[in-house]
Parts: sequence; C-alpha cells; structure tokens
Amino acid sequence: MAYVVILSEQAISELAVIKKSGDKPTLKKIANMLVELQEHPRTGTGQVEHLKLFVFEETWSRRINKQYRMIYEIHDTEVFVSVISLRSHYGEKRALSSRKTVASYITFRLCLHG
Repeated sequence: MAYVVILSEQAISELAVIKKSGDKPTLKKIANMLVELQEHPRTGTGQVEHLKLFVFEETWSRRINKQYRMIYEIHDTEVFVSVISLRSHYGEKRALSSRKTVASYITFRLCLHG
C-alpha cells in the first residue's frame, strides 16, 4: 500500500529555507525520507521514533541531521502521511494536529515509476 505524502504549509516554508541555504546533503536526505514515507512510514532511515506527547496519536519523527527532525502524522484509514515540520528541534513538543483541515495542505505526490 502506497501512502500519499502531504506537506503542511509550515513544512513547505521550512523546505524553502533549507533550499535557500544550499544544504544539498540535507535536501537529498529529506527527498529520500519522503520516498520512504510512501512505502513504510513507521520504519526506515533517520532514527524513526513514535512520539507520544502530541495531540494526534500517530505522530512520528525521523532524524534529518544532528539539528533537525522531520515530524509527521500517519493516517492509515485515509492512506496518507502528513509532514508537519522539517526543522523541528529534537525534544521540542508541540500540540500539532493535521486534523484541522486537510484542504490547507498542499499535496506532494512522488512519482516512483515514471
């Protein structure tokens, strides 16, 4: 089952900052992680960790580098992964939830085959 990956407005904004910084290794790692999220959002690279102190119970994180983590929510019923943040500091606990409105997110679909 392939998940659709959706980036929040915050994640898109943070991705733009990373692109502007010219940090190509971080951009490449994020791109690889987004591909992994499509197939297996609970396993993979970046020290995958289930976060228990967030509003939505299926909130997870992956280490991007020493400074930043990718924070995302897995929606199994709707078969999508919502990336909340790409520059969250490890240990930062926010009351995030993408349940507000899916319409406020921009869909980011990765084409793996073609």
